[in-house]
Amino acid sequence: MRFNQKNKGIVFILLIVLIVVAMTVVIAVSLKDDPINSRRQSDPVIKTLVLIEDEDKQLLFTDVLIYYPETAKGALVGVPGYTADIYRTLNRIDRIDMVYKEKGPEVYKEAVGRLLGLTGETAIPFYITIKLNDFCELTDLLSGFEVFVPDPVDVVSDNSERWLLPSGSVNLDGDKIRTYVTYQIPDENDAAVQERRQNAVIAFFTSLKRFRQTVFTKENFPLYSKRISSNVKDKDLFELLDLISQVDTERFETFTVSGVKQKTADEKELLMPYRNGDFIKDVVKKAANSITSPTGSANSRNYVLDILNGTEIKGLARNTRILLQHAGYDILDHGNAKDIPIAKTYIIDHIGNKEQALSIGSFIHCYTVEQEEASEDQKQVSKTDFTLVLGTDFDGRWVQGQSPENQ
Repeated sequence: MRFNQKNKGIVFILLIVLIVVAMTVVIAVSLKDDPINSRRQSDPVIKTLVLIEDEDKQLLFTDVLIYYPETAKGALVGVPGYTADIYRTLNRIDRIDMVYKEKGPEVYKEAVGRLLGLTGETAIPFYITIKLNDFCELTDLLSGFEVFVPDPVDVVSDNSERWLLPSGSVNLDGDKIRTYVTYQIPDENDAAVQERRQNAVIAFFTSLKRFRQTVFTKENFPLYSKRISSNVKDKDLFELLDLISQVDTERFETFTVSGVKQKTADEKELLMPYRNGDFIKDVVKKAANSITSPTGSANSRNYVLDILNGTEIKGLARNTRILLQHAGYDILDHGNAKDIPIAKTYIIDHIGNKEQALSIGSFIHCYTVEQEEASEDQKQVSKTDFTLVLGTDFDGRWVQGQSPENQ
């Protein structure tokens, strides 16, 4: 009898072990078959490379969507095609879109990730590619994309094509969207073109959200998905786009890789990212922190800054203005401080919001805030929320010697 009971106990333990092993296998297989949820377990921030190709299958523009479903906040980072770097896959310094042309979207995705500091566990796992013709057809399927055109457009291109767009907040059909993302008027800077193209991508996500109940059904989704290529299967693309379509497009943060244009020996124009690429990595990190914070601003309020140079370094305020503008801050003006030199960088808080002042200052490691004594009437009429006064402890990117613990 004792022998039988002992065997029964062993059998029972073996059954438990087998059940645990079986459940582990089932979970592993299910996660492998569900890359979206599998990825969310290791990194809850969804990152997707959005690629738009022209008619010649060349990359027209690139955006990286960074989206946090828990807060519904998102950021869009534009990557100009002529951004330069030493690309290991090409073994040379070249435009980043040449990686796409020569090596394809998967390798290109990795190159963009390195450029933006999204590697390892925070790497970009997904991409979607849409040909321009398909993007226009998606526009029509989604009843047009609503964008804002500040001034009417009436331009004739070099190949005698006439570009016409009305001004104001307009709903553009597929043909007009083609014009919107491809035209470039004389003397228009690259930033304006990049902004338009980002607006078109945001309009796409906005329309997906608007028609979500129609698009994301088993019957209708193939009509849209056949116009989109991706590195995930159709059922996973359904899940990915359905998840992305819930983003709050009213609170989108938009950024772009910025830098200095340089020409190579063979007259090729390249964009050299600021501070050897460290700046855009900081911007992306800041954006990710903002959208994952339940109390983060994420464009809920546009704070306005002035910048004053309290050092003898010429152009420091202007360069800092560029730095902060590309990080998404609204800079009203810049100039020189009255008293020079000033040893310690600090922020003047004009509106009584020290928390926000410290949040802004953290981008350059400035944690000294002075409160301006102002009446409520003065606060209401003031055009500037904060003034950043640069001291000799600021090296052009970081304030040296300050820390939040010392405040």
